[in-house]
Amino acid sequence: MAIVRPKVSEDGTWHFFDGALKTYFVSSDSESFTSGQIFRAKDPHSGVGRSSTATPPYHIHLYQAEVFDVKEGTLCYLIDGKQGKLQAGQKVNIPPYRPHTFWSDPESGKDLHVHITVRGGPNPGFDEDFVHNFYGYLSSRTMAGKAPNPFQMLRFLDDADVILVPPLPLSGLWRAVGLLWPIGQGINILFGRIIGGWILGYPTRYKQFDDEVSK
Repeated sequence: MAIVRPKVSEDGTWHFFDGALKTYFVSSDSESFTSGQIFRAKDPHSGVGRSSTATPPYHIHLYQAEVFDVKEGTLCYLIDGKQGKLQAGQKVNIPPYRPHTFWSDPESGKDLHVHITVRGGPNPGFDEDFVHNFYGYLSSRTMAGKAPNPFQMLRFLDDADVILVPPLPLSGLWRAVGLLWPIGQGINILFGRIIGGWILGYPTRYKQFDDEVSK
């Protein structure tokens, strides 16, 4: 299946899922990166709760700390098994190894506008390339009526030091004894890096999602 580049506005805003999720570059330096993201209300891809297509999977960052800074709307989060909400003007800090995900509150009826900042780590991890390729691929497959290839998705995550939290029984106990993230990392390495990358040849970057491609 051909990988399709999404619409990119003149101001640099990327439109995934036909505009249901919009992302734009905010800032970057040697220590941090900030992505602006807007989730359209009431859209099945971005505004129907945790089941929305654009909702990040429950995951941890091996090295990067993360901050959600809500600009508009209401952000629902699940952090280390605990749910909560943030309103405009509120922030939450998430250290490395802390399981988390977030989504736009469907009850608010408003778009969610959030700045996501990550800092730390030996490599870029979650950066602008990751945002464009992860969501670009997912959007391209979804809008074509196809499911994303799990080996490709794990290839992206492994390259960014992002680890899925496997739905294990007694996951809190696994985390308490320090085994939850090694299990998730093992899944990344086996299915993403070895099978997805080395055997099947899935890339971590697509030229269609390169900033230098003419718009």
